[in-house]
Amino acid sequence: MTKEVSRFSSARSPLVTIMPRFINDFYHEEIRNDYAGLVRRLRTAMDNTGLAVLENFIHPEFLAELRSSVDQLRPLSYASGKRKPLVGSELQNTGFWEFTFSDFAIQLANDVLEPFHIRLEASDIHSVLGILIGENGQDTVRCWHFDATYLTMAMPIVMPPPTGERDGKFIIWPNVRQFSQSAWRNRLYSNLARVGFLRRLVKKLAVNFVPGSLYFFYGFRSYHGTDELDPKQLRANCLINFGGPFFDLQKGKVVRYAK
Repeated sequence: MTKEVSRFSSARSPLVTIMPRFINDFYHEEIRNDYAGLVRRLRTAMDNTGLAVLENFIHPEFLAELRSSVDQLRPLSYASGKRKPLVGSELQNTGFWEFTFSDFAIQLANDVLEPFHIRLEASDIHSVLGILIGENGQDTVRCWHFDATYLTMAMPIVMPPPTGERDGKFIIWPNVRQFSQSAWRNRLYSNLARVGFLRRLVKKLAVNFVPGSLYFFYGFRSYHGTDELDPKQLRANCLINFGGPFFDLQKGKVVRYAK
């Protein structure tokens, strides 16, 4: 495993000595010469449409390594007969862990979130690998929810072919609320979002994730989940979760979020 020694000092002046091995070659020039532009592009897309994409961002060799890890971790995910998401130490010594705690991922998240007066540390970041296959992998399907996180990054590894139905699309009602540390507002929006006819009044996106691309959205602000999935198909997706209003509150950090 190549040690990453890259350092991104800020969105305005990134310093790159060796590019992280997980970044596809054709992104190297943009990161070196217009990193601030890349950050603006992500933030603008999330603000305007609710979802930002870096297409084919993951290097093909690194993606192949992640797919091999999915094959190795799949028995662990179903060891009890029921599916469980893999988190924390279960992902150590894999590319998922390497990416999650890389200087690049942490700096990128902080730069995207900078206008909200948010600052993240490595301890605020958690990755979850969801491997869905068979009837026991259906527990998360159509379980719409808000994340607890400021920023959620989806890194799809294996996805069903986009057939148009039962292909595990990602469904999102983006930016339907603001960041808040208010418990009653959190309960209010969670209850309202469960009402079907209210969801039909709000624009939603239905997206077939493409392995190798990265997808970004404001997890706390966006109602979302996985649509119907054929149990014969394998769907493996890593979600990298960056902080959150109530996580900060538990640490005694009261945040005045910019609008």
